[in-house]
Amino acid sequence: MKRLIFWIGLSIFIGWSISILVNYPVYVQQTNYTLINSMVEGILFMAVMLGIYFFIIRTVEKKPNLASIQLLVGGVASLILAVVLL
Repeated sequence: MKRLIFWIGLSIFIGWSISILVNYPVYVQQTNYTLINSMVEGILFMAVMLGIYFFIIRTVEKKPNLASIQLLVGGVASLILAVVLL
């Protein structure tokens, strides 16, 4: 099961990276609000999400209740950031 979870996370990351590379012209045109390059930032963002995915999976294996709290806090923080930044 651990290997399946690992490969699911890794395949999502690889698929996201490939889709960014395939849609390169779209990312080149959108240069506002980027620090480096919108394509590089998209791949870095997905790498951070992959790290969070593996962190949550590891927490689920050790302490499922703590993982639920982490997901709740992360979801609330994401919603607040989405509202504040829009």
